[in-house]
Amino acid sequence: MKTNGKMWGLRLAVLLCGAGLVVASARAQDAPPPSQDGQQQGGRGMRMDPSQRAAMLQRQLGLTDDVTAKVKDIFTDGTAKMEALRGNSSLSRDDMRTQMMAIHTDETTKVKALLTPDQAAKYDEMESHRRGRGMGGPPPDGGGQPPQQ
Repeated sequence: MKTNGKMWGLRLAVLLCGAGLVVASARAQDAPPPSQDGQQQGGRGMRMDPSQRAAMLQRQLGLTDDVTAKVKDIFTDGTAKMEALRGNSSLSRDDMRTQMMAIHTDETTKVKALLTPDQAAKYDEMESHRRGRGMGGPPPDGGGQPPQQ
């Protein structure tokens, strides 16, 4: 009789493993494919390509087509520099982070030079919200915090 109980236990284990594989396979098929250039698109924590970033600023800041084209060129240059850094395996993590921050600061300076004072102020506000979310900070609306009384 003990053999029969062991068989049921074995059958149950095989059944559970099979169910786990089916679920894992279904989840993998539901995942969106990567874009052709290897970058992830949209959403929090994912990179947008230079065209998407420039278009987003055009909508949010009311940029002209001429300024948007210049912003796209700045972002394209910055993206190329970032990709070169990611491909450099000789850099320590801290060195890579420092250089990436310098590239981002350079991008920000160049973009702000193209903006009106009002656009630059709004851009600064957008950047501070982005930095807060990117570094694990609270969302810009202060979500997760109890109301102040």
